[in-house]
Amino acid sequence: MTKEHVVVTGGSGLLGAMMVHLLIEEEGVRPVVMDINPDPKRLEDVKDRIEYVQGDISDADHLNDTFGRFKPTRIYHLAVLPGDLCEKDPLQAVKVNVNGFMNLMEAARANGAQQVLFSSSGTTYGEDLKPGVMLTDKTLQRPASFYGITKVFAESVGRWYRKKHDFDYRGIHYPAIVGPGLRAAGVVTFVSAMIEMPAKGEPYTIPVGKDIRLSLVYVEDAARALIQLGKAPKENIRTINYFINGVQNPLPNVGEMVEMVKQKIPGAQIDYDVNEEWDKLLKSASHPVDDTSAVKEWNWKPKYNTWDKVIEAYLSALKE
Repeated sequence: MTKEHVVVTGGSGLLGAMMVHLLIEEEGVRPVVMDINPDPKRLEDVKDRIEYVQGDISDADHLNDTFGRFKPTRIYHLAVLPGDLCEKDPLQAVKVNVNGFMNLMEAARANGAQQVLFSSSGTTYGEDLKPGVMLTDKTLQRPASFYGITKVFAESVGRWYRKKHDFDYRGIHYPAIVGPGLRAAGVVTFVSAMIEMPAKGEPYTIPVGKDIRLSLVYVEDAARALIQLGKAPKENIRTINYFINGVQNPLPNVGEMVEMVKQKIPGAQIDYDVNEEWDKLLKSASHPVDDTSAVKEWNWKPKYNTWDKVIEAYLSALKE
């Protein structure tokens, strides 16, 4: 394995664990994984191939101690307070998503890191948009959720560090990430649950209406995208915070997604009980995205570009 030291914050989560596995298996790296989780189940199979550091990402001393010890060249910052918890406790959201990001950027720069790669979100957009309008790099960011507000802050700070300190920050506005191993009850986890619960022989009730049409990306594509972004030559990076598309040929609505799941899982029991608040929030964020900049600047191309491919990959991963 390479001696390059790479840090993954939030490495026991859905995206983080996939990132860790890809770094080990495809990049030959022994990553330093930082997470508050005392028992990272998703990393059980690679526990002897990582350095695991438990602690609070919002603790500046913890960040400085860890970065000072391992001297990472590259940091994948995925640790976050999820969207539903941000709505319930905005002060905690500020502590983790805002102060934590600032502390991380300062600790990274102080300890000689060369690059920070940030997991942002399409929820940085939402208010004052006409239904179905395509989001581009020029679309005004007015988030409809507190989670989105914290992500806009981090993206803006990242841009400032590039301008002020010539620090190599890059980020991705992720669409809804779909992948096996349900944990937190986030606003968009219903997309994963509509596959995983029936696959386990359990009924599932979707909390939003059939007409919601979310941009989606399979977790493996999501992790590989951030790794790929980090490898792109610095002179190519002009957009800085990028949209990516995953499922796109075509993008189905929730009702269509359910019918395709039922075709793959005979006997799947899926119904609806609409949470009006969640439904309204997702409708405000349900827009197609233009990922032309990612394609042009660092050759982005998803492997799982249809909902059918996502379901197949998901079910295969569950069997493993």
